Amino acid sequence: MGYFGTEKEIIFDKPVLPEKKTDIETVKNRIKELDHMDVDQIRGHVIFYATLAMGDSSITEVSRFAYSTFMEKNMVMKEFAPGLQRIEQEVKQMAREMIGLNNQTRVKLTEGGSESLFCSINSAYQWSKIHKKGIEKPEIVVPYTMHAAVSKWCHYTDFTLKRVPVRSDYRADVKAMEKAITKNTIYIAGSAPCWPYGLYDPIEEIAELAVKNNIWMHVDACLGGYQAPFIEKASGKKFPAWRIGQVPGVLSMSADIHKHGYAAKPLSSIFYRDKDILQYHVYNPSDWPDGKYSSESLLGSFPASSVASAWAVMNHLGVEGYLELAHRTLRVREKYINGINAIKGLKAWDTDIGVLLFETEDMDTMAVLSGLIQERCYAIPCYQPMRIKIALDPVSDAVVENFLETLERVVKGVKAGTITSEFLTRFM
Repeated sequence: MGYFGTEKEIIFDKPVLPEKKTDIETVKNRIKELDHMDVDQIRGHVIFYATLAMGDSSITEVSRFAYSTFMEKNMVMKEFAPGLQRIEQEVKQMAREMIGLNNQTRVKLTEGGSESLFCSINSAYQWSKIHKKGIEKPEIVVPYTMHAAVSKWCHYTDFTLKRVPVRSDYRADVKAMEKAITKNTIYIAGSAPCWPYGLYDPIEEIAELAVKNNIWMHVDACLGGYQAPFIEKASGKKFPAWRIGQVPGVLSMSADIHKHGYAAKPLSSIFYRDKDILQYHVYNPSDWPDGKYSSESLLGSFPASSVASAWAVMNHLGVEGYLELAHRTLRVREKYINGINAIKGLKAWDTDIGVLLFETEDMDTMAVLSGLIQERCYAIPCYQPMRIKIALDPVSDAVVENFLETLERVVKGVKAGTITSEFLTRFM
């Protein structure tokens, strides 16, 4: 399925698998042809290449080298690979250091933010079996802006999900969340920041609510976890408190390394406050013929390639490199905001970090988005309220300039009536 919930099904009128072997050069050439059918990095930044540090080819080079070197190895067999174990442990320690966490914090790696959220909810459920009594059916209380992965988990498990309306400033309404809590509530959470708006929830207030009601508290920092510490250093701006180990009551936190750690996908991380809390994450079944089956998180097979990519990029960049990328991100933000606000009929929103949204005045927002997509200059929608969204990453000037030039041209077309939302309907 695609981002808009559609998938084009191809009907094949003959077998696709060749009867005989195909020589390597032919396969390579076909791969290149298929790749060239897709949009390039400059126009396709938000959809395909978001959270890449475009403009720095050395990051791509070292990431691809590490990825290809370890692409045949599986993390589930890491005890037989001392080099791989060393890479994993160093990645986890560098992750702590990047975010600014103490060594009491425990880290597990996952294949994405959704899996990290799944792990946090399951850990809360296991914890609640011991620390809460009388639960009839587990409930989760989160802001309306919480990532859709929590809805997916509740669909799979039949947990009750309560999405609580946010305040007028689009941040979590803690008083409303408190009213939603019952004896069955096992998990509450906030975002740092949320994906829909790029805004921080009041994490400290939600954590106080968790302590007061004896509920597991999770912070979803998948979008900002590895970017915020360096943006803070580069700008001098302080975001609302959000780190595990620094906000009492927070028991788990997720952050995607394949976002602003700039590792190859898929790779995320979930942090637990300490060793005692980590135990609720771990499950090593042994009730089958082959004995104990121990994996890092929910999934079994786990690609070593993305972990190796993270190690390589983290070592290549170091603190200095990540700070440089943060400075570039701030410049990109300024260029986007100035450029968008300079186009009559558009206004940029003041988000915290991670994404940038803008609204249209006196014109059809979906028509503007449709025009951008028709030009293969991609952005994505936020429906409530209707806005257009782009990722805030340390991209090259060419990415920003191309987007702004295309956006200005599309707005003129929408105003003239030559561009409508019709093209977008094929994706809906």
